[in-house]
Amino acid sequence: MTAYLTRMPLGIPGGISRLQDMTVEPIFLKSANLFPAYGLAGKYEGDYFVPLAEGDTVDQIQGIYVRVYPTTSMPDRERIIGTDNNYTGDNLKRGYIIVKLDGDASSIKKGAAVYVRIGKSTEKSPLGSFLNVAIEGESVLLPNAQFTGAGDADGNVEISYKI
Repeated sequence: MTAYLTRMPLGIPGGISRLQDMTVEPIFLKSANLFPAYGLAGKYEGDYFVPLAEGDTVDQIQGIYVRVYPTTSMPDRERIIGTDNNYTGDNLKRGYIIVKLDGDASSIKKGAAVYVRIGKSTEKSPLGSFLNVAIEGESVLLPNAQFTGAGDADGNVEISYKI
């Protein structure tokens, strides 16, 4: 059993953190273009909700990909359903959600601006991931979004989106 000496993890990326304040829409996901993780910003490509691509703009962002219970990662879900089938999922249009930053999120202040990566993705910070600092040419300010307070040392932090 794990002993937490300072605090428990804040949550799982893509998990809705306040169920009473949310608007979530069911979506179709394209199996040929799956999200690498839960809790990433996405856009619509026809009828499908897909990850952002290099160079997308903030106007294309249409919501945040919600974690599907009971899985905690997209590879888990791929093993369950298979890779040759399109998926269904959920898109957070308004509410509170846990997202993962690339690094320690424990110093973030309540009300801080939220940025979305649109360029130069990394393994730990793919396109559509969230940042607490602007990076010129690599991120855009997400309107109507803010951090609700400090996160944990693993980078998990809660944001409010369109509240």
